[in-house]
Amino acid sequence: MIKLSPRLQIVYDMVPRCGTVADVGCDHGYLTISLLENGVADSAIAMDINAGPLKKAQENITAAGLSSRASLRISNGLQKLEENEADVICICGMGGTLIGKIIVAEERVAKSAETLIIEPQSDYYSLRKTLMEMGFVIIDEDLTCEENKIYPIIKLYYEPDEGKRTHLSEAELEYGPVIIKKVPKLLIKLLDKNEKEYSSILESLEAKKTGKSDAILSRMQQLRHELDLIAQVRNTI
Repeated sequence: MIKLSPRLQIVYDMVPRCGTVADVGCDHGYLTISLLENGVADSAIAMDINAGPLKKAQENITAAGLSSRASLRISNGLQKLEENEADVICICGMGGTLIGKIIVAEERVAKSAETLIIEPQSDYYSLRKTLMEMGFVIIDEDLTCEENKIYPIIKLYYEPDEGKRTHLSEAELEYGPVIIKKVPKLLIKLLDKNEKEYSSILESLEAKKTGKSDAILSRMQQLRHELDLIAQVRNTI
């Protein structure tokens, strides 16, 4: 029985009972194995862009006696996945910009799944904004912490009816609408961390006595905006 990391455990817990799950960026295949072993998914498609991790995943899946229920594919993102082939698509362990590019590149494949679960490790605002504009709706979120870095895990689905889609504020795009509602301890820790960091940088820039360049003025404006978003979240929770 595979023991998942806290990060992958959150992803696992978000996966609904399904026929087929696609594990994009499967690495050593631990998520795939756990989902199959525990009957969360009937079958799985484990995908990775690199042959090395995929070979290791194959070895692990074979050792677990699950070869008949899993197929493995070398794939750049969702390129080797067909429309409606997977009920659930998990895209984990990548930067938010890359996850966004993967989904945009194979938009119809991503939208054909009943559930999309992503674990971006950066660029959360732009990723949530892109997905919202594409018609995806966030139904669950949580925060995880690894190596002192806090980042979200997001569960979504595509809503074809524009009237049923949700509009997110800038604060929600940055920190997550469901996370703000749940107020997990890691959110408070993240807000404190960001506020301290942004305030320190801003104070340092404001203290400069020499003329401030346009780049510095722009950075100061951005920092004030980030601090305002933090204040908005604090006023909500």
